Amino acid sequence: MTVTAFILLTVEMASQRDILNKIRALDGVLEAHLIFGSFDIIVKAEFSSKEELSVFVMDRIKSIPGVGDTQTNIAAV
Repeated sequence: MTVTAFILLTVEMASQRDILNKIRALDGVLEAHLIFGSFDIIVKAEFSSKEELSVFVMDRIKSIPGVGDTQTNIAAV
């Protein structure tokens, strides 16, 4: 079963484009965009399991300097 997730991020303003480019280069990322609103970046990604998604968010995304809060939303269908 494939797990599709939409991950919302708050990031430091001065580093937005650099962080966006780093995220786009990560395995599993299908799309990543700068957005307006409560969050700064939205990421669409696919993984083979929820555990793989968890490792991605905790070890890969949150380790990028300038990334603040994250919100992970798993697609229902």
